[in-house]
Amino acid sequence: MSTATESAPVLVLGATGDLGSAVARRLSAQGTPVILHAYSRTTELAYLADETGAVGRVEGDLTAEDGIEALSRTLADFETLSGLINCSGINPTPDTVAEIDQSEWQLTLDVNLTSAWRTASIALPKLRAAGSGALVLVSSVFGIRTPSRRAAYGVSKHALTGLAQAIAQEEEGIVRANVVAPGPMWSESSRQVFVKHARKEGVTVDEYISYRAARIPGHRFVTADAVAKVCVFLASDVAGAINGQCIVADGGEY
Repeated sequence: MSTATESAPVLVLGATGDLGSAVARRLSAQGTPVILHAYSRTTELAYLADETGAVGRVEGDLTAEDGIEALSRTLADFETLSGLINCSGINPTPDTVAEIDQSEWQLTLDVNLTSAWRTASIALPKLRAAGSGALVLVSSVFGIRTPSRRAAYGVSKHALTGLAQAIAQEEEGIVRANVVAPGPMWSESSRQVFVKHARKEGVTVDEYISYRAARIPGHRFVTADAVAKVCVFLASDVAGAINGQCIVADGGEY
């Protein structure tokens, strides 16, 4: 078991996604020990754990009891955490409010919101024990202003700010809680999301990408690494005065 005198690790949830892996690598590069989580991409998790020298890793669906139990067992090996950066989430089908299937609505809330609450509640005692911890929840610009066809996603992301604000007040400065709201991050996986949007809008993928990029100063998407820098900053002592805030990282789109 680690002790409070050793460098306390940061728990990264959703570590095998574009943003999660960028966060894990940034933390590792600065010498911060990491505990990594993933659900389905277990091979990628093993490789990333080796690359970053992770002090722990956990696999599991955080909407299910066995996944929550697996996380609890992993964290039991550590007396303290210095941070939790939650990058896990799903981006559902871009349906209108009238079109959304109830099962997809519920799954979106379960993955993006309820699991964020449950994992935060597990991590908070470890963060508090460190005497100074930080919790970072990854939202979206759609969690600030939700456009059409994004209701399930937007609602789930809007609520993360409320969760962070409540934690910030309850923890009385011992544990800080903030939200990062990225704009679209360019990657192959984001392109697949754009494909779904383009189909719903009745335009080509290239037309949709050009439309989104044109709204950003410089006409380029932010990178996962750029957003990872914001997440790592908010989890650090340098950001000690920032608490209960939602930080937009979209390159200026909004």
